[in-house]
Amino acid sequence: MTTPDEEGEGHVNDGVKRLPGLRVEEPGSPHGSRGPQPVSVSMVAVLMMAPAAVEIVGFVEMAGESPMRGDGPGVGLLTLPFLFCLGLPMAFLGTLFGVVPTLSVAAWAGRRCAGRHVEWWIPAVAGCWAAAVALWPAVVGDGLETWLWVWLSGTAALSAVTLLTRWALTRGRPYGTVVGVGLLSAVAVVAVGSLAYGTGLVDEYAPPRVHASELVGTWNDGRGGTLRLDGEGRAVATGTWSGGGVDSPDGRCEGSGTWRFAPDDDPWLQSVTVEVGDCWSGEWTLSGTGGHPKLNYQLGDTDSPEWYVLTR
Repeated sequence: MTTPDEEGEGHVNDGVKRLPGLRVEEPGSPHGSRGPQPVSVSMVAVLMMAPAAVEIVGFVEMAGESPMRGDGPGVGLLTLPFLFCLGLPMAFLGTLFGVVPTLSVAAWAGRRCAGRHVEWWIPAVAGCWAAAVALWPAVVGDGLETWLWVWLSGTAALSAVTLLTRWALTRGRPYGTVVGVGLLSAVAVVAVGSLAYGTGLVDEYAPPRVHASELVGTWNDGRGGTLRLDGEGRAVATGTWSGGGVDSPDGRCEGSGTWRFAPDDDPWLQSVTVEVGDCWSGEWTLSGTGGHPKLNYQLGDTDSPEWYVLTR
């Protein structure tokens, strides 16, 4: 308890003398929660968690169906030097519009609803932010499926960076903590991913091996275009697309010609060449499954291709 003659000296009821106006930080709360440090620590956290995120994406792509062989996590890591050099603006935006609001709302909810367990609120708040952000990709993409994947990945990424930021701010050396956790996370992802694929727990995707006779039939693009391949090597295209892009009316392609199949022991090297006027200048690749194969033709930029897909 304070005494009248002690009030001017700033004494408090725990018997410890404190300077007037000094805000006392409570144990376990982020120090320097007001000021530039949370922003800078969060930016470092975003950059240091990027290697683990790139590795996860690479491992997931290895298992997912694709018209071409994925680069895997190793090739993706080669881009990290450019990310660290040019990613500061993105890290700042992610901090400003993602991490800081999430941490602030979680801290408010922790004070109002559940004591000081802010960590439990961070995934919930991150999930709400990610659900709202995922609405736009869902509208321009494949609807619910796109929304679900963006929501799940966004929630996981934002939760991880925000939790790391909060925990690092309670340490004596927050920047060293963030760097250490980031490096350990990258090593852990490589170890777990390699173990999963190496033991056969997860199988790397590969196109189905097919014979030329299995390609005979009418292939559809789902937009009114068809490509008919017969057993004599003749091809007839109706309302299909070529170099103009699948959404460009100038890319319409029709006519008749020939086709041939080039088998290979490596399923990724199987190819189909279709010669119908000036419609397609390159080879088609195979994807899908044994019961439902797909023909894929690459349109646009090779670094960011658009795939024209035909199914039966």
